[in-house]
Amino acid sequence: MRLMSIVSAAAIAAALLIAPEADAQRNRNQATTSVVINYQRVLTESALGRDLAAKLQQIRTQVSQEAQTLAPEQQSIEQEQQRLRQATRSLSADQIRNSTTYAPQFQALAQRAQQFQARTQSLQGDMECTQIIALREFDRLASPIVRSTMESRGAGIVLDAANIQLVLPQFDITDTVIQQLDQNPATRTVNVTRRPVSECLPQQAAAQPPAQ
Repeated sequence: MRLMSIVSAAAIAAALLIAPEADAQRNRNQATTSVVINYQRVLTESALGRDLAAKLQQIRTQVSQEAQTLAPEQQSIEQEQQRLRQATRSLSADQIRNSTTYAPQFQALAQRAQQFQARTQSLQGDMECTQIIALREFDRLASPIVRSTMESRGAGIVLDAANIQLVLPQFDITDTVIQQLDQNPATRTVNVTRRPVSECLPQQAAAQPPAQ
C-alpha cells in the first residue's frame, strides 16, 4: 500500500512537471510567426521604386524651375525693403505708421511679401503632396506582394527592418518581394502625377492633434 502511494505521488509530480512544458510547446506552435522586410531596400532597389524615384525627380525639377522664376520678385522685394529702411531710418515706428507717404508703401511691400511667401509655400506643398500620394500608390501596388509572401511563409506579421536589431536570413522576405515585384509587369511602374497641396490639406488637418 505504501509502495502504491509512493508510485502515485511520483506520477502526479511527473505530470505537474510535464504539463507546463506541454502547454508551453503548444503555445509556441500556436504563436504567430513574424517576417521582416527592409522597406527602404524595396523602395530603392525594385523596378517599381526606381520608376517612382525617376518620376518624382522629374516633378521636383519642374517645381524647382518654377521656383527659380520667382527669384526676380524675391530680389525686388529685398531691394524695396532696403530702400524703405534707408528712407525711414530717421523716423520712429509711429511716424512711419502715420506717414501718408511711407505707410502705404510698407503696406504694399508687406502684401507683396505675403503673396511671394504663399507662392513658394504652395510650390513646396505641391511637391510634398505629390510625394505622399505617390508613396501611397507604391504601397498599394507592393502590399499584395508583401502579404502573399508573408502568408506563404506562414507568418501573420510583417515587421520593418528599420525597427529590428537582428534577424535571421530565413525570416527576411526583402529579396523575395523585390523579385516578385520585378517579375510582374503590373508592378514595375507606378503612376505619378503632380498633385496640388490642396489635395492633401484635409488629410494633414485630420492628422493634426486637436488644440488644447
